[in-house]
Amino acid sequence: MKKTKKANLKVNNPSKQQVSKLLEYYQKGRFDEAEKLSLEIIKYFPNHVMSWKVLGSVLGATGRKYEALDAKQTVVQLSPQDFEAYYNLGNTFKELGILEKAVISFSHAISLKPDYAQAHNNLGNTFQELGRLDEAVASFTEAIVLNPDYAQAHNNLGNTFQELGRLDEAVTSFTQAIVLRPDYAKAHYNLGNTLTELGRLEKAVASYNKAIALKPDFAEAHTNLANTLTELGRLDKALASYNQVIALKPDSADAYSNLGFIFRSLDRLEEAITSTNKAIALKPDSPEYYSNLGAMFHQLGRLDEAVANYNKAIALKPDYMRAKHMLAALTGEIPKTAPRDYVERLFDYFANHFEKTLVDKLEYRIPKVVSEIIIKDSKSNFLGSITDLGCGTGLFGVEIKKFSKYLEGVDLSQKMLKKAEEKTVYDKLIKQDILDYLSNANLNFDYFVSTDVFIYIGDLDNVFRLIKSRNEKGGKLVFSTEDYNGEGFFLEQSGRYSHSKKYIDGLCKKFGFEISHFVLHPLRKEENKIIIGGIYLLTF
Repeated sequence: MKKTKKANLKVNNPSKQQVSKLLEYYQKGRFDEAEKLSLEIIKYFPNHVMSWKVLGSVLGATGRKYEALDAKQTVVQLSPQDFEAYYNLGNTFKELGILEKAVISFSHAISLKPDYAQAHNNLGNTFQELGRLDEAVASFTEAIVLNPDYAQAHNNLGNTFQELGRLDEAVTSFTQAIVLRPDYAKAHYNLGNTLTELGRLEKAVASYNKAIALKPDFAEAHTNLANTLTELGRLDKALASYNQVIALKPDSADAYSNLGFIFRSLDRLEEAITSTNKAIALKPDSPEYYSNLGAMFHQLGRLDEAVANYNKAIALKPDYMRAKHMLAALTGEIPKTAPRDYVERLFDYFANHFEKTLVDKLEYRIPKVVSEIIIKDSKSNFLGSITDLGCGTGLFGVEIKKFSKYLEGVDLSQKMLKKAEEKTVYDKLIKQDILDYLSNANLNFDYFVSTDVFIYIGDLDNVFRLIKSRNEKGGKLVFSTEDYNGEGFFLEQSGRYSHSKKYIDGLCKKFGFEISHFVLHPLRKEENKIIIGGIYLLTF
């Protein structure tokens, strides 16, 4: 009698047919069937790595990321030398925001396969999210060394450089990403953002336009294009861009608010109010929108409505100094000075079209007038050292440079200082509040000059005191004011201060200044009226 072999009852793996069917279900997107079969296989073969991998992928693809995480962690336990397992686990940790563990998983994957550029790139992205920017730079750089044509890594490196403030290097990285992938809309957009930060606004506009040409529904690119066009003073084009943003994102409160700002700048105030009200309807808890609406009613002379909206802004944000300042201007309060953030934001906005607006449209000539007064008073073509307090875009510096031995400029607005720097007339430019500067700088000047700056400082007591007490020698203080026919200083409804000659006389007596020259002179136009101001030259 023949002996039959005993059947082998110990089976460690599912059949080839089961595995083949599992992969077929997954690859064809039949996720319910893939999940059911993977669980069935795991029940009988709990160490079958492929089934755990498919289960993890199916759970991730169907939005059950924490269950997917458990499955992927099982895979790395079962297969500790599996590079792909650690790489996928890192991606899941990153998606869930468990970033420190993502770093560990990506790092382990890289230790198993050091030449995999994408793992270095994803590790770099994780470092960037953690704010570990130098490590992010190192990871992206390694990805690029391994794959010089890796456009995404160049783009990501650019973003990290931008965050680090290394803007020229960011431009280089974004440009390289675009060279490698000319249709990379996000890289064109990121390049536009960096160029904007660098003040290269014309090139930024070109980059945003390229991004939009590649991706017409790129709402963020339309938004930043509109913002840049606004900064350049191209308001009609900015208007068209904001309308495009609204067409793409009709629930964007900020887009309606920005549109309202453009309408206001174009003196289309009723349309500005309508747009801002739409913004408020979408986002009723924004103090900024109510403040903007108050400014529009203010400009229309509808002062009760202006006051009501400024009050709403302050109710939402009790420390909202800009709204408080404008409310004070309408209610008769006279704070000692305008808020710094109000002044800084005002002039940052105006910087790129300040001269065109003020000089060309409003016929502002005070820097030239003041320069002529100084030269005539000095009876010399040599003035020594001068500090230009509130130098703005450098209009006075241009007029006085050839007569000065040393010229320093101080301003609160970085964008104004950027414009002044382009004129190459100042020996030094400083971003600082005037009172902070006068309190802390080494003062050794022949002239302190301030044109159309004291209109944002009501109480000039400290200005006079600091110049007189801290300058190392006697000198001259030259400035302009808006003239006030009263006893002291006054906060006008415009939000600017006016000062009476009696007030300046009192400061001179108090601190030991002598008025060498005074004249009332037209400062500029405003709403078809001429604003009259005082020009003073004081000796101390």
